[in-house]
Amino acid sequence: MKLKFVGMAALALSIGIAGISPSALAQSSSGTAAFPKNQPLNPLSTHVQSATVHNSKSTPAQNIPLSNRSAARSLAAVTATDSTYGSNTSPDTAELISANTTIPGYIDQQGGARWYYINVTSSLKLTAFLSTGTSNVDYDLTLYRLNPTTSTLEQVSYSAKGAGQYELLSHLATSGYYFISVTSYQGADTTNPFTLFTTLSDSYDQNEPDDNPFFAKDRGTAPFISQQNIDNLLDEDWTKITLNAQSKVNLRLNNTSANGSYVIQLWNANLQNLGSLTQNTDGQITLPAGSYYIQVYAPSTFDISTPYTLSVNYQSAAITRVAISEITSDRGVQGFIDYGYGKKWRIGYNIVVKGRAFDATGNPIGNGIVTVGVQTRVGNKTVVVNGNTDSLGYFSIPMDIGPAAGQYTYRGPVSTHYFDIIPIVFLSNNKQLNADINSLYHYAYSIN
Repeated sequence: MKLKFVGMAALALSIGIAGISPSALAQSSSGTAAFPKNQPLNPLSTHVQSATVHNSKSTPAQNIPLSNRSAARSLAAVTATDSTYGSNTSPDTAELISANTTIPGYIDQQGGARWYYINVTSSLKLTAFLSTGTSNVDYDLTLYRLNPTTSTLEQVSYSAKGAGQYELLSHLATSGYYFISVTSYQGADTTNPFTLFTTLSDSYDQNEPDDNPFFAKDRGTAPFISQQNIDNLLDEDWTKITLNAQSKVNLRLNNTSANGSYVIQLWNANLQNLGSLTQNTDGQITLPAGSYYIQVYAPSTFDISTPYTLSVNYQSAAITRVAISEITSDRGVQGFIDYGYGKKWRIGYNIVVKGRAFDATGNPIGNGIVTVGVQTRVGNKTVVVNGNTDSLGYFSIPMDIGPAAGQYTYRGPVSTHYFDIIPIVFLSNNKQLNADINSLYHYAYSIN
């Protein structure tokens, strides 16, 4: 089937790529900006309407017999004899290419194709990338492995997005010959060349190959936490999720690497972009029933030695209320006390806010996002921290509040305590929640 890919720009591969070594591209611990993916980083939508799934194209042929069997076995390199566009228009006239080399080409008619082949000498991950060079054509990318016994090309991967969009595929290759087809689904261009690029990786995570939505890891309807690696600058990790009913989807991409930087893109079943999320931030979006794709990629740098963690869970109803069970604190000043202004939690500099979240009917809400905000009197500093409820609705959110000014006093039996009264608010999905507390005693110091 053909799924149209909306809102993405082709990778820029025209500068300095042919000279990049395999170790610099696919095996290093950090990457460069050689493959900028200029995808729009739009915020996640808050609420998405249902969309009709459009399927308009079948998958590429599974097996292709080679007519020239002797040539298929000897695989002598084919040179272009056509002075304008080359003669590699069929598998039998495929052009031999090497990894980490930029291959430009043209297709001169709709339905036409260009064929290439590469020799893989050991078990490696083979990644192939296609940039169409113009938005007016729709070219697809297919990978076949040659069965030397039958002289048949057996399809192992493909990528078929939309007009003007880049295509990307990968395969865990064993030693042998692999054929690559660039085929025109719609249109042709003899002015702007397409660009084909391949690379090989000897290190990759257990979910590969998953470099496009057609080979996405299917997670079904269950929440999950997944650790994966980006193994080269072309690498993308795609995950498919399914919602049986409208749900709030919570997303987070944790990355501790100082060398790699990653982004999430969310897509519907038609591969229409629903927004993006940068690493180490929480995102929530309300989605109707259906299938969706989560894409993780490196815009400019990657770190093969440090895995990222993708967390996805689902919230069935909105949080409307929180009940605070305890606020613990450093400096030995915790407790639910009365300094003469009613009972409040007393806090120091570093605190942990503990409680439980509920919906409007009083049911606990698991896998939800709770935001806690306070404002101190020293510099009117605002501290806002997000946290997640567990499966039973409980949360525990650490916060670094900082010092108090000591605007109020309380004379105790032994000493005088100086403190501030500061507000505390709770939110979920940018909506303020009902809570059983709204202020705190922020302890500054005491004098005997």
